[in-house]
Amino acid sequence: MFLMQCFAYASAEPSKVMSMVYDDSASVIFLNILESQDGLQKNLKFSKLENPNRIYFDIDNAVLIGDKQQLVFEKSEIKEIRLSQFTTDPDVVRGVITFEEGFDTSKIKLLNINGNILIKCSVVSLQNDYFNPIYDESSQNLPYSSVTVNSQVVQKVAIPQSSGIKAPDNVVADIQKAFENSILSNSDGKTYDSVVSVDLSSNLKLRTKYYINGYFLKSGGLLVNGSGQITASKMFYLEAPKRLVIDLPNTFVCKDIRNKDIKLCPDGSCSDTAKIGQFEYNKGRIVVTSENAEKYIPVFSADAQSMLLINADKLKHTDLASCVSNLAKAYVRKIDNKTSELILSFTEPVVHSILRNDNSLNLYLFNVKSYNELELIKTFKNTYYSDLTMSLLPQIGVRASMGINKDDIVKIDQSIDGKAIRLTIKRSAESSNKQPVMTAKKNAIKGKVVLDAGHGGSDYGAIREGINEKDITLDITQRVASMLKSKGYTVAMTRSDDTYVSLQERVDFSENEAPEIFVSIHVNSAVATEPKGIETHYYHDYSKDLANIVHKHLMKEIDTKDRGLVKSKFYVINHTTVPAILVETGFISNAEERSELVSDSRKKKTAKAIAEGIIEYIKSQQSK
Repeated sequence: MFLMQCFAYASAEPSKVMSMVYDDSASVIFLNILESQDGLQKNLKFSKLENPNRIYFDIDNAVLIGDKQQLVFEKSEIKEIRLSQFTTDPDVVRGVITFEEGFDTSKIKLLNINGNILIKCSVVSLQNDYFNPIYDESSQNLPYSSVTVNSQVVQKVAIPQSSGIKAPDNVVADIQKAFENSILSNSDGKTYDSVVSVDLSSNLKLRTKYYINGYFLKSGGLLVNGSGQITASKMFYLEAPKRLVIDLPNTFVCKDIRNKDIKLCPDGSCSDTAKIGQFEYNKGRIVVTSENAEKYIPVFSADAQSMLLINADKLKHTDLASCVSNLAKAYVRKIDNKTSELILSFTEPVVHSILRNDNSLNLYLFNVKSYNELELIKTFKNTYYSDLTMSLLPQIGVRASMGINKDDIVKIDQSIDGKAIRLTIKRSAESSNKQPVMTAKKNAIKGKVVLDAGHGGSDYGAIREGINEKDITLDITQRVASMLKSKGYTVAMTRSDDTYVSLQERVDFSENEAPEIFVSIHVNSAVATEPKGIETHYYHDYSKDLANIVHKHLMKEIDTKDRGLVKSKFYVINHTTVPAILVETGFISNAEERSELVSDSRKKKTAKAIAEGIIEYIKSQQSK
């Protein structure tokens, strides 16, 4: 939809009308348009005709890609919508909407949104946060029960519900079957090269139709291109050989590209290959075979019409986006006791990636430059998303991450203008019933401390003027560890070098080590340059004494603003079952404090204060 804005494809004159998609949940028809440099007319108007009752509208300087398109409605005051190439000199695409007699056509609205056309079909109000799904882990899709999509040039194909189409239990056999069958058998005994037209009856549960008609090799990755709205499912992995598998529900794959062996590195720099198959009648499947399969991530274009599967080590943000966006606002809404919704609103369309594993969810926003951290903390406070953390990526980009249960159901939607993302998580029974641990673990090893250097590896943390939070935190943590060891204390570190460790892995590490206390060391940041000072965070009440003592030593040792103790639901201090704190040692976003934070003197004072606070706390517990 918005390829011109955030994926660098050349635009040719005139504008191209790509596809027509209906969404009955919002009562709108959406015309996907690859806009020309001259753009579309801003004010769209329609003309009324009679016998039969209908209206028409023209899209000037435009060509219709493919054949005539038609939507036929059942049990509706709207009978049909047709798109056709009205003239070729000049190029004009005409849309005609036919209604039942007596229908008030003033209810129909034509909207031009960033050069794409919305036809609003009912009195249902269209919200600015109109979304389409791009990632869905739910087992069922919404049915279309009132729409039939026909082709005017290809015989209608009835698709059966069974007849061997349902996947067998063996997932390896599934994949093999998908790649061996390039055409699908139908109930009339005939076969068709591809499903060109579909009867969207109540038996066929299709949310959105996506047609893959091409692919490109881009930066060592596979760029899948098509018409409609792409939706992906949770990735999974297979062994012998190592493979990444990602399914695209409600997707049809052009026969010409099905099951081909695609070499992702034609220059021979890697042996990675990919295949695109028609896994089921309404599901596409992409398989990447690589020794580094676990490093591949899906990157969605801002129009959700393209997806790039690429090894994250080869990812260059400058190759993904030509526009820069900022996170403007976040909204959290509780839907029910198990389900919560988060909407992230941006200033420009966003190119993003979703990486989900059993313990965590990561949303990469590749062309986002900044966000208001203080506002986000306020928004997330006391909500399901209070564990969500935002961190800057190298060069440009932001990662939003949080820990979740493996059985939680994640759904991610994208607004039609590409400027908003909606994250919905339905918690499983296990995570819904999980209660905060109110007392500290009893079998902790006395005198043992787990130190957690914030961020690391691909997670740079806050970045200013080429200075990375992850480097400062590791330096300070190593100094604290050295001081504690010299006093006879046992120390374990979640990371001792520049490696990435997930939030859940940090928690698991601490739980396995069974320390007496857990201390996480970070550097603060803000959009504004004025904030400075030290904060000490805790969550459980049994951690407050540790926070008090360490914070007291920090303020005694370092001449900066005292920002006090903060009760925060940071993931690592919420999920560890021993007294745990998170120290924000200063603001990297404040130029004066940043210069101090990187100095040997400030690092030494910070480490000394934290170590002395830890020692005082442990001694105080021994006397109890």
